[in-house]
This record gives sequence, structure tokens and C-alpha cells, in this order.
Amino acid sequence: MVQSGDYSSNSGGEVSADLSGLYVGYALILLAAPTFGVAAAVGLLRVWRRSAPVDPILRSHFIFQQRTLLAAVCAIIAGAVLILVNVGVFVLFIMAVWTILRGALGLKDLLNGRPIAEPRRLFY
Repeated sequence: MVQSGDYSSNSGGEVSADLSGLYVGYALILLAAPTFGVAAAVGLLRVWRRSAPVDPILRSHFIFQQRTLLAAVCAIIAGAVLILVNVGVFVLFIMAVWTILRGALGLKDLLNGRPIAEPRRLFY
């Protein structure tokens, strides 16, 4: 597990708060599918209002979470509309799998203290 002492470019309290916020962000990503997108919408509002951490490792995870949640919310809206033409269920299923995998892999990297190599990419 990553401890706040592992990061030296920020003060201890800020890093601890940033790290806790990232854990909450990953929890919301992982809960996006079981809550039918409600957690994704809450997570997107949460990360959009916060400023990015100063630490480069934490910043990469923050950007990764923003992109993941934005894509999830857009896909949920598109999938809901596409249900009318019988394609929406497929879109929602693929997006649920993609979101859960992306959230799990990002959380694994955060727990190991590794940055996301390219947080702006659509695929991990």
C-alpha cells in the first residue's frame, strides 16, 4: 500500500488528502457499473471540481480518473439513447467492462506507487 511518506514533492497533509481522494475516485469508478452510472456521474463531478495534485504520480492518476469517468458518463448517455435501436445494451456492457478493468488497473498502479504511463490514452 502506498503511504504518504513515499512522496516527497508535497507536504504530508496535502499528499494524504490527495491520496485519499484518488482512492475515493477509484472506488467510484469501480462502482459505476453496479450503480448504473450514478457513481460515475458523482465521480465526474467530484474530480472536475478539484484541482490536480502537484505530485507527478498522483497527478497522472487524477488525469486518468478524469478521462475514465468522462468516457463512462458519455458512454452511459450514448448507450441509453442507443437502446432505442437495440445497440445500447451492447454499448453499456462493453463500457461497464472497460470501466471496471481501467479502474482496477489504475488502482493496482496507485497501490504499487507507480504513475499511469499515458493517462490521456483511451486504452490502458
